[in-house]
Amino acid sequence: VKVLPQNEYTAWVEEQNKRMAALADDPNKVWTLPELVARGQKVYAANCAACHQASGKGAGAIKALDGSAIVLDADHAKQIQVLLKGVNNGSMPAWAQLSDTDIAAVVTYTKNNWSNKTGQLVQPAEIVAQRGK
Repeated sequence: VKVLPQNEYTAWVEEQNKRMAALADDPNKVWTLPELVARGQKVYAANCAACHQASGKGAGAIKALDGSAIVLDADHAKQIQVLLKGVNNGSMPAWAQLSDTDIAAVVTYTKNNWSNKTGQLVQPAEIVAQRGK
């Protein structure tokens, strides 16, 4: 047993928490569809629903995600690039600050929620590959 001063112990705990979070968000991890949809639902609620609505129907100039050709497309790169870079001079902001896993999860969620029952899933490794494009 090693006794540490409080500040050193707090720093050690923070480091351990960062390591666990990094392992949980390992972009090489292969996720199942239910895992990604569950995580994506949380990411969507926290970051997307304010504009695109919980229903995915959008409002006014805000595009609907429910039934969207980009969301339904089997070419995942189109939707991933919208999230990474934004569109329409920032009216759809870039969300590149989200983790690869969170982006993969929210894309998977939108592809499989509302009337979008594509069965498609996006793995974090696809996000990693798209970040440099």
